[in-house]
Amino acid sequence: MKLMFVSDIHGSEEKLNIVKDIFFNEKPNKIFFLGDLFYGYDSSDLVEIYRSFPNAFFIRGNCDRDLDVEESGLGFMNYYCFKAFNRTFFCTHGHIYNKYNYPQEDFDIFVNGHTHIGSIEKYGDKYFLNPGSVSFPRGGGENSYMIIDDNGIYLKNLDEMIVKQLLW
Repeated sequence: MKLMFVSDIHGSEEKLNIVKDIFFNEKPNKIFFLGDLFYGYDSSDLVEIYRSFPNAFFIRGNCDRDLDVEESGLGFMNYYCFKAFNRTFFCTHGHIYNKYNYPQEDFDIFVNGHTHIGSIEKYGDKYFLNPGSVSFPRGGGENSYMIIDDNGIYLKNLDEMIVKQLLW
């Protein structure tokens, strides 16, 4: 099993196409877009690219306008929980729930975007992950995404090089 997490594209068709190339190289079973997909202007070209990803899940971010969410037909969610690797995941954008204000739902792995800073942190038996931003990294980080597979967690740059990792 392999999962891919991407966040904070903010309407960059160029970066989204790079993500698409990476997706077909990495070959994850599922991809999770953790919000801020659009950026307040015509998003029709972007929607077609997003629709081309098989097994994609879309989380709404604070910059995703009602119009874009409704007209895209991508099935945006505010958060998404699932099980993989014998662990429970809680995925969200991060503007409401984050590592300082997490939900009451039971989880082992909490994944959010929003900060544009890629991170892999473990506190006790819980993991707090952020794939960073594909388009606008902050805090001196690189444009990044995240892969989780049977061996561990990998924060990667857009050249598919590991920036940070944590092995199970």
